[in-house]
Amino acid sequence: MKKILGLLLFGAMIAFAPANVYAASYNTSTNWFDTKNVSHVNTIGQNIVKANKMPSTVTFKVTDNENMNTDIAATTQFVYINAQDLKFVENDNELAAVIAHELGHIVNGHNAKSSVLNTAISTFNPNTTTQAGATTVDLLKTISSNKVSKDNNKEADITAVDLLATAKYNPLALISVVYKSDVAIAGGLMDSNLSCEERIMNIYDYANYNYPATVKANYKTNSYQSALNLIYANLKIRNADKKKLAKAKKEQEKLQKAKLKRIRNMAKSTNPWSSAYSLMQTAGN
Repeated sequence: MKKILGLLLFGAMIAFAPANVYAASYNTSTNWFDTKNVSHVNTIGQNIVKANKMPSTVTFKVTDNENMNTDIAATTQFVYINAQDLKFVENDNELAAVIAHELGHIVNGHNAKSSVLNTAISTFNPNTTTQAGATTVDLLKTISSNKVSKDNNKEADITAVDLLATAKYNPLALISVVYKSDVAIAGGLMDSNLSCEERIMNIYDYANYNYPATVKANYKTNSYQSALNLIYANLKIRNADKKKLAKAKKEQEKLQKAKLKRIRNMAKSTNPWSSAYSLMQTAGN
C-alpha cells in the first residue's frame, strides 16, 4: 500500500510541478519545426518574457533564416529562433539559453545599431558607383561588422544570463550550448568572431560575479563539465597572477558600469523590449 501511495504522490508531483523543473530531452536529430516542438519553444520563451515583464503579445517561432529578427525592435508580435542553434539543446535550461541569447540581441537593439552603422559607412564615400569606392565601403563594413559582432555577442550573452536567472533557468546552460556548438561547427550561436574559450570565460565570469550561488551549485551536463576543464585551467593561470586577477575583477566592475549606462539609455528608448528590461534591472530583479 505504501508503495502504491508513493507512486501516486510522485505522479501528482510531476503533474503539478512547474514546467521548467521537469525538462524535456532533445538531441541533434530533433525536428524543431514539428508543431509540438515549436509550441514548446513558445512556452519556454513565454516563461522568460513573463518573468522579465517583457511584451506579452509576442509569439516565438522556429526559423532557418538567421535574419528574421532584423526589425523586431519595431514590433512585439514575433521572435524567431534559429533552428541551427537549437541543434545543441538537450533540455529546457538550454532551450531557454538559446532563446535568452536571441532576446539579448533584441533588448540591446543590436540589429538596429548595425543597420545605422552600415548606412553611415555607405554615405561616408559617395563614390560607391565606382569599383574602388564600392570595394572600400565593403571593406569598412566587414571590419566594423566584425568588431560590432564581438561586442554585440558579449552584450547578448550577459543580458541572457540576467534573463535566465530572473526566469529561474540555469544561466550556466548557455556555456553548455556554446561549448557544444563550437565542438560541432563554426556558426549558429557561435558565429560571433569570439573564440569559444573567450566567450565561455565571459559568461562564466559574469555569472560568477552576479550569481555566485548558481555557479557554485553547478550544472550537471557532460558539455558543461567539459567546459569547466577549460574554465578551471584559465582560472588557475589567472589566480596565480595578481595582475591578471585584478584585471578580471576590474573587467567585471567595468561591465557593471556599462550595464547601468545601457539601462539608463534603455529607459529612454522607444524599444518596448529595452524599456521592460531596464525597468526590471532598475528594480533589482
